[in-house]
Amino acid sequence: MTKLLIFDLDNTIFDTHTISRKEVASLLKKFEIVAIEKYGAEKTEKIIEEFWQDSFDVIAKKYQFSERLITEFANALNNTRFDLKIQPFADFALIKKLEYDKILVTTGFKKFQESKIKALGIENIFSAIYIDDILSPEQTSKKHIFLKILKENSFSPKQIIVIGDKSEAELKAGFELGFTTIQVSKKGQNKSKYADYNISDFAELACILS
Repeated sequence: MTKLLIFDLDNTIFDTHTISRKEVASLLKKFEIVAIEKYGAEKTEKIIEEFWQDSFDVIAKKYQFSERLITEFANALNNTRFDLKIQPFADFALIKKLEYDKILVTTGFKKFQESKIKALGIENIFSAIYIDDILSPEQTSKKHIFLKILKENSFSPKQIIVIGDKSEAELKAGFELGFTTIQVSKKGQNKSKYADYNISDFAELACILS
């Protein structure tokens, strides 16, 4: 059966913890200067640690970031030149061999997400790349993007397979649209209630698709 594969980026294709603090040190310092005024040093450090685990918009909502903090961080990010030394998960090489259409959908700061994609060297693997830019006034959601993909392609919902790690983001969006959902649990996460399958490596994905 023909299938369309939709991939998440962070902690699905590569481990975000491989982005070293040194590579983003100047950006984090500018965030820290503003954040510490509201949260104090200890909580600010805790927030920064979460940058390697979740997207900025989720963290901003969780900690109720001020407009000033978001603006200062965004300006600093847009003025930062990234030279990331990151690699896809080793077993991602298996994905390149899968003869299905593949689309990448990721949420974050457009410039930073583009820098990751370029550093990973994965642009040519995907027939389309969608970045839900959290700074754009036109930001929607992964569910909105998935619905757009469904409408623009001749696939039934079950022929579209969402592959990602985040339960409340791509997995929930795919589940609600009736897509097949596959949770990537590289670190042994429990299976999400929104996941049809839970895998720890991409060899398992190849078996599911066959």
